[in-house]
Amino acid sequence: MVSSTENTLIQNIKLSSIGPSNVTGTDVTHEPNAMDLAMKLHYIFGVYIFRSHAVLGLSVMNIKESMFFWLNEYYVTCGRFRRSESGRPYLKCNDCGARFVEAQCDNSVDEWLEMRDCSLDKLLVSHQPIGPELSFSPPLYIQITWFKCGGMSLGLSCSHILGDVFSVCDFMNKWSPFMTTSNASTLPNLTKSPSPKSQTSTPLPNPKNPLSIKRVDPVGDHWVTPSNCKMDSFSFHLTPTQISHLQSKISGKIPIFETLCAIIWQCVAQIRDGSGPNKVTICKKDPHNWKNNAKLSNSQIISCVEANIQIKDANLEQLAAILVNEGVDERGEIEEAMERENGVGDFIVYGANLTFVNMEEADVYGLELKAEFVSFGIQGVGDEGSVVVMPEAKDLDKDVGKLGRFVTITLPEDEIVKLKPEFKKNDLLLETNLE
Repeated sequence: MVSSTENTLIQNIKLSSIGPSNVTGTDVTHEPNAMDLAMKLHYIFGVYIFRSHAVLGLSVMNIKESMFFWLNEYYVTCGRFRRSESGRPYLKCNDCGARFVEAQCDNSVDEWLEMRDCSLDKLLVSHQPIGPELSFSPPLYIQITWFKCGGMSLGLSCSHILGDVFSVCDFMNKWSPFMTTSNASTLPNLTKSPSPKSQTSTPLPNPKNPLSIKRVDPVGDHWVTPSNCKMDSFSFHLTPTQISHLQSKISGKIPIFETLCAIIWQCVAQIRDGSGPNKVTICKKDPHNWKNNAKLSNSQIISCVEANIQIKDANLEQLAAILVNEGVDERGEIEEAMERENGVGDFIVYGANLTFVNMEEADVYGLELKAEFVSFGIQGVGDEGSVVVMPEAKDLDKDVGKLGRFVTITLPEDEIVKLKPEFKKNDLLLETNLE
């Protein structure tokens, strides 16, 4: 919930739309696959913050014009969802546009970054979930906010049905060439897609659903994750020195991501009744391009780890080794589960189990406009919570293993309060982060 004080930070909000500079054509549709549909209740948030020298001479008109050509390549993001006769969602590529928001902030970039508060970063991102009227809901929002120092932020909210966080990072990076050229991009070759075919509702065999997804109550056309409690997020930064110390507590041979996951997993278990959570989900980039990543897509690896030990009392090195060695990729099973329901079932992935997202291989700083700070997060997280781990970018010449990390935690609000002291006890948080 944003307080009245926070509301005063962002002012002079203006709404408009942007779309492809070329007409996509009539009767062009995009049919999300089963993995896309499994993610439909989740949304990706991204915030890029630029200092004044990086955006010197840029205007809203420049930005919009470049995005018109950029969206020629990504016309799908400017469509609107419909349902086929069977109820399966699809996108009508009608060029209705992405929502474009302009705003101003009375803080400087330095003042904003000093707050180090991911809940405030959400003020730099406009977001509305899909529905309840599908045909009026943009799947993509872009917000430009000007700081008093001349710096700028670019915030985006993207429906996860379009693609995962790695794909969205690449999507944003593809904007770069259009910032440096006035040549209009040509529209990709399009073929008229047939209207989505009605599918029979004959039930298929109903084996057990994979561990990494959870069925939720039907949401209809309002794509919002049902929740039994209020969710909250907080973020913290880990320096390379802190990370080396944390690794030394386990083993120098355990990668950074798994080291952090093991410690956080155990901290969460400490604040929850019983010995759980015994199952966690790991999301990470597929180095072998499990699917074609040329366009927006949901191709990340989604694996589930189940530990038959008491997590809160486990040896950290053993817990980290389980994370490294025992994950089972469940993408195929998730697709099968969705197809058994003809693509109309309502499931969640993030927060079905405590979910760790490894963004170490995401090209988050790939924009030619060099950002001072970038953060990404997930909206629509289930009650079990999520953890997003990103590398910092203070020195892009360094190997990712030598950089610090930026961690964003989303959990039930009452658990956040309990978790911060536990993190302090385990050297994840400094005293100043507890305020």
